Amino acid sequence: MANRPFHPSSAGSESKMATKWDKETAKDVCAWIQRATGAIVPSDDPIDFAEALKNGQTLCQLANKIQPGYIKKINKMKTPFMMMENIGWFSDFVRAFGVQQEYGFVTVDLFEKQNVIQVLIALKWLKIEAEKKGIKL
Repeated sequence: MANRPFHPSSAGSESKMATKWDKETAKDVCAWIQRATGAIVPSDDPIDFAEALKNGQTLCQLANKIQPGYIKKINKMKTPFMMMENIGWFSDFVRAFGVQQEYGFVTVDLFEKQNVIQVLIALKWLKIEAEKKGIKL
């Protein structure tokens, strides 16, 4: 795991997150994302997983693979606002596609790494929902 600056609000949260992290689910979801978008997303560590998805571009590409043209413009600039906008569009897509609200996530879950496990859960259920609708990526 890469060295990260200490942030008081996250003290201890990384180790708690790592103990709850389902590596098998993460591996499956990351392989699915790679097949769909070509992006390599690390599955072993929740913080590395979040960092790989943080700009929201891969998530928007995934949404457009599932439902072409759903996200009209993917922000390429890596400013916090643009990245959060991408994540928000994807989060909206997850709900609109039929994933139950309790399995969804909000932007800060990913962008600020407040609940990365919830992001993994949302992606797991998006994959399930896509497969139920006959979409194989």
